[in-house]
Amino acid sequence: MLKLKNICKYYKLGKNKKIILDNITLDFKKGELVFILGASGSGKTTLLNILAGNLKCDSGEIWLDDKCINKLSEKELNSYRNNVVGNIFQDYNLIDYMTVYDNVTLGCNNINNKYVDNLLKSFSIYDKKGMIVSKLSGGEKQRVAIARALINDPDIILADEPTGALDSKTGLEVMDILASIAKDKLVIVVSHDNVLANRYASRIINIKDGKCNYLPIIDNCKIFGEIKKRKVNSNKIMKLAIKNLWLKRGRTLFTALAISLGIVCMSLVANLYHNFENEISILEERIVSVFPIVISNGDFEILDSKDREANDKIIIKSKDNYMHTNRINDNYLEFLKEIGEIKYLAYDYDISFPIISDRYKTVDNKYLQMIPSSNYIDNNYDLLYGKNITNSNEILLKVDNHNNVTSELFDYFNINKDIQYSEIVGRKIKVILNDLYYVKNGDYYIINNNIKKMYNDSKIELTIVGIVREKEEVDNNNYLYYSDKLFEMIFDKNSHSQIVYDQINTENNILGLDILKNDMLSFLGYNTLPNRIRIYVDNINDKEKVLAKLDEYNQKNNKLLYTDTMASSIEIVRNFIMIISGVLIVFSIVCMIISSLMVAILTNVRVLERKKEIGILRSLGASKGDIKKLFNIENILIGIMAAVIGMILMSLLVKPINMVMNNYLGLDNILSMNYKLLLIVFIINILIIKIFGSIPARRASKLEVVSCIYNR
Repeated sequence: MLKLKNICKYYKLGKNKKIILDNITLDFKKGELVFILGASGSGKTTLLNILAGNLKCDSGEIWLDDKCINKLSEKELNSYRNNVVGNIFQDYNLIDYMTVYDNVTLGCNNINNKYVDNLLKSFSIYDKKGMIVSKLSGGEKQRVAIARALINDPDIILADEPTGALDSKTGLEVMDILASIAKDKLVIVVSHDNVLANRYASRIINIKDGKCNYLPIIDNCKIFGEIKKRKVNSNKIMKLAIKNLWLKRGRTLFTALAISLGIVCMSLVANLYHNFENEISILEERIVSVFPIVISNGDFEILDSKDREANDKIIIKSKDNYMHTNRINDNYLEFLKEIGEIKYLAYDYDISFPIISDRYKTVDNKYLQMIPSSNYIDNNYDLLYGKNITNSNEILLKVDNHNNVTSELFDYFNINKDIQYSEIVGRKIKVILNDLYYVKNGDYYIINNNIKKMYNDSKIELTIVGIVREKEEVDNNNYLYYSDKLFEMIFDKNSHSQIVYDQINTENNILGLDILKNDMLSFLGYNTLPNRIRIYVDNINDKEKVLAKLDEYNQKNNKLLYTDTMASSIEIVRNFIMIISGVLIVFSIVCMIISSLMVAILTNVRVLERKKEIGILRSLGASKGDIKKLFNIENILIGIMAAVIGMILMSLLVKPINMVMNNYLGLDNILSMNYKLLLIVFIINILIIKIFGSIPARRASKLEVVSCIYNR
């Protein structure tokens, strides 16, 4: 038995209340065709919507056998609307762009095609099965609505003015159908047609101004079935979403295209940044053996986070707080030799090292540079002409990346015009040792000014045997490279020179300079330590290990600051890339915000356009989650479409962007399609679209069934 106990419903009008139903108490049983009659505005449609679970009453109770309907949970109420009651609306409330079959099965849990076909045949609309319902007549639409109400075999049929929009003949046909249904179901018809009520009703209930006088029935009645759990098929939601998008395909395509621009921007940024990072990593691996870690003697400024601050006075800080002095010692040299990851060690010395060219000109030491090993040349330089160094008496000429040599260096050889490789290879310079370079004058020594004699008397002759150029442009200066073995020989000979012996035996500076004795001896080649060390490694991994060991040494011993020349150079490039990436990221974020807002706005538009459809779905038992799922699926499909368009646009942009980057920045193929990265960007964008689209979708799910159906 279906019972209504003291049902009240009112609407607020400002501070006042408009009473729609006033303390209604009614009973219904299976096998009845009950007419509820009343004038427009009497409350009969409101009563029907309360019975259908589409509208909540403000007070009172509705009982279905032993279940209180207005105390059901949201899920139970959805099941009640789906399989206990079937709604037939005055204006049909069909979804116009769907077929007869799809409308009828819209709320069906488990579709049995044979059962559906028989149902359509019984209402004489089987031949219209695949027709779009907007093309049907009024009577045919009402038959579809009745078939939809019966598809889940409900116990209760609620019909709101089922003949109101029909001609008299069609109206009678519809009422005949409802009368036949009422044999084993409860059919409640809301109407204002007394003629039909008197002809078909098993009972007539009159309602006026929200009130009715009615004595409850007391005879035995059939028991209604249990409320079965329902679950809308996800495929049906998906199908509905696809149909809606196809119906508005122009707008859907425009939305996807607009979103794809944001995806393209994000993909470009992600791919460019990723490829830049890869290029830098490759560059680091390529040049790590060329850029040394440098440790030099001298004073270095350091930053001290403990510096005091003041706004109204000047604070004097101690030199110890901002200056550090490096002093290379024997222990440090031994420590470096024990680091297995170091490939080469090159030393620079501040010593007396005079060089004279074969044209009797003293060569500036800035053009001379030691190489750690002949292998270092093989690995990092192209041999343009001649051969590599094989002994301490051979040197190489380094040209820049355009085969240029400064006029100052060639001036030492009296070369003042462009020459062939063969004309420089074979030229000679000589190293002048202490015993030739310094001449005793009383108790002191002076520099020998007879350059020609020194050159002719020198026994250490160096020959240019090859011309080399850097494989990777690191230092575009010109040098004469010599072997580390040459320095070992010079130290050995100079440490036994007469000027060294005399300096050892006196406390005065032997050259009359204001230099300490030990510093003077070091300058002359006696117990000399390098004033600069260059550390070369093979790869990034070895470099990181070397730096870690240098840091560990500094924590336990007197600190020696080092300079990572490659890191300094790479950092400049990284900063440049970060600036470019930052600009692109801001641009892509703006695009994504615009795209996301567009998704939210257009989803809201779709919600407003389809309020009636939402109401129909909810009246058929669709849950709030189903409504959210519908719009979320549509947004995800738009996102996937945007991703596909974005990928196509990206593939079309790769070539022209690479051409521009190559022409203006000299970067070859800097942009490539990283599909893993693209997939991540696409997933992120789809999630963003879902998040922004879910806001209006959630609002749609919270709309009242009645307000949607009647577009209030």
